[in-house]
Amino acid sequence: MLVVLAWVIGISCALAQSDTVRHDEKDITNPESKYNKELPRDIGPQRDSVRLEGNQIPRKLRRTLNSIDLYRGWEDEGVYLNKNTKLYMLYISTDSLTRKYGFDEQGKVVTFTSFIKP
Repeated sequence: MLVVLAWVIGISCALAQSDTVRHDEKDITNPESKYNKELPRDIGPQRDSVRLEGNQIPRKLRRTLNSIDLYRGWEDEGVYLNKNTKLYMLYISTDSLTRKYGFDEQGKVVTFTSFIKP
């Protein structure tokens, strides 16, 4: 009887552990994050992407790119439309880092990846 009581108390204590995971935080992409140690071969524009020129780039997307310093130099890098996903892709390279952004037609960032160059 005493063994059963000890077992029940042990199980109760094990099940009563509090959850330490914080469920109130959102995943927010951080442009300063570095996810991979080396640049993958597929970082550049894909075969299913086409480079856009001038007025082919949606006005709201151009407004976003021009208004945020993070995207400075986007005109030199170019904007690509992925025909499959319908996302507008931007690749910005600095000395040691390449950042890949995906935008919707409204100019909102929907994907982000950052790679350290090998």
